[in-house]
Amino acid sequence: MSKHLSVRGVKMMLSHAGIDTHELSFTRHDRSGQHVAGTHEGRYVEKVDIEVSGPKSARGPVRAALFDRGLECAPYPDRDFFSRGGFPQ
Repeated sequence: MSKHLSVRGVKMMLSHAGIDTHELSFTRHDRSGQHVAGTHEGRYVEKVDIEVSGPKSARGPVRAALFDRGLECAPYPDRDFFSRGGFPQ
């Protein structure tokens, strides 16, 4: 099982990496739930995304810092979604 991903935790990771976040906004999205089919049917999977929105120039260093810490990224033109991925329990 993974540790819960939080806005505070992401901001701390970025702070430790020396990344300025004043131009960015952060939102937590919890998409955890039960698998409805496949190999893991019936198992609970934690899936939490942290949305980082703001200028693309400010999000570039964020991507690098969070990739270094093992987070996955779903990039969009105006925001990025970071997660640890799903882990069946």
